[in-house]
Order: sequence, then C-alpha cells, then structure tokens
Amino acid sequence: MLIRNVRKKISAISFVALLSIFIIINFTAQANANMFGFLKKYDVHLSPVVEGKVLFDGKPLIEQKIIRSLTYGDDEEQIETVTSDHDGSFHFPEKNIRSRRPGSMFDESTVRQIILIKKNNKEYLLWYSNTLDIKPAQAISKRLLSLQCDLDNSEKAFEFPSIEHPKLNHFTDSICRW
Repeated sequence: MLIRNVRKKISAISFVALLSIFIIINFTAQANANMFGFLKKYDVHLSPVVEGKVLFDGKPLIEQKIIRSLTYGDDEEQIETVTSDHDGSFHFPEKNIRSRRPGSMFDESTVRQIILIKKNNKEYLLWYSNTLDIKPAQAISKRLLSLQCDLDNSEKAFEFPSIEHPKLNHFTDSICRW
C-alpha cells in the first residue's frame, strides 16, 4: 500500500513537472518570437492592379509614358513605367514587398502611391494616395481598376469610405474619374 501511494505521488509530481516544463518552454518560445518580431519580414501591399485610360479632350492618348511611384516609409522608391496602347489604355500589375518595418513597435510608415503622366513638359496627376494600411484596401482597388483620366479634367481631392475600417476614410488626389 505504501509503495502504491509513493508511486501515485511520483506520477503526480512527474506529471506536474512535465506540465511545468511544457508551459515554460512554450512561454519562452513565445517571448522570444515577440522579442525578435522585428526580425520577421511582413507582406506589405504597395498597390493593387491598376487599369486605366488616358485621354486628351476626349480622344485617346496613344503611346504615352505613364509612371507609377511606390514607397513604403523611407524605403527605396520603386518606379515603374508603362506605355498607353492604341485606345489610351494602360495597366500596372499588383505590387507587394516584404519588409521588417511593420515589426517595429514605433513604426508609423505609410504606403504612398503616385501615378502620373507627362505631356508637353507638364505633369498630370492621375492618382495620389497615402495610407497606413499594409493590406489591400477594397475601395482603393475598385477605383484603380477603372481610371478614366482626361487631361482636361482639373485635379480634385476625393474622400471615400474604407470598407475594411468603416470609421476611416481614404483620401486621394486625381484628375481621373471612375
């Protein structure tokens, strides 16, 4: 009887010890992951697909260079150019990067996107936006899929609601309409 009670106590102590070791290892691993989270790379969405058409006085602008500039925080600016086709249409692919910056607890970096066209030594702003969000924004994606840009349009500031964060709005400047 005494031996059976000793075995039960040893089994209980062993179980508690193993459980304690498991909890300590798990907590330590989590603490290390959080402590070194700044070393992790995160996906940062710089731009959705862009589909648009450039016009001048209602007529397509053919073979015009359109420039897209993307930045995240003070990372290197990424510049891409495309040429409008026979009906003034242009296309930029989706753009994502990997960055450690979102892992910093002090990070307040923004994603900045500029799309412009130069004609007759003048720049026309097709799109400008700045956002804190590193994930795709549906409201922005929807508008960038249908840019109708007539160089005769005046530049206008737009405000529209965020689908992902209903209490926040997106802001953009553009000569384009959608």
